[in-house]
Amino acid sequence: MATPDPKKVVQALSFIEELGWFLESHKQVKLSDAAVTLREILAGPASARKVGAEYTSPNPNIHFLIGVLPRLFQDLRLFPNNAAIASFAGEVLGIKVSRYEKRSKYELIGLIVCETDTLSDDKLRVLVEALAELTKSEEKLDRIRSAAKESNFSWNEAIQSLSDK
Repeated sequence: MATPDPKKVVQALSFIEELGWFLESHKQVKLSDAAVTLREILAGPASARKVGAEYTSPNPNIHFLIGVLPRLFQDLRLFPNNAAIASFAGEVLGIKVSRYEKRSKYELIGLIVCETDTLSDDKLRVLVEALAELTKSEEKLDRIRSAAKESNFSWNEAIQSLSDK
């Protein structure tokens, strides 16, 4: 067995001594309570955990769209203008958007997102699966961006090709 370095032994003793003084000076702090508090902070507020655990969406497909559509509509390479957003809404969702050229982009997105709440789940299943496939792959997103620039582009065909995988 090797002989311990006296300098390291002195450093270790000093550390233990200082740690002891520190712990003595903070007797009111329980380390186990501190660990519990830090875990609670990481988990988020108890009220938020309770609501999230108790809430079950009556229509998860619509709630998925409410989250993903604004992100997609703000992609300027995919939807360069309001006309492209309105075209998607009409062709894919069956939502007719009047005066889209006079609305702000955010107003248009909000209108479409609010209207998704009225759509049937059966109609949305394929769309949700396709958009989930699209949003998880940058490569597929780039292919759709390129195809969307073509004059004969069809969102319905694009959605169908994504759902076929």
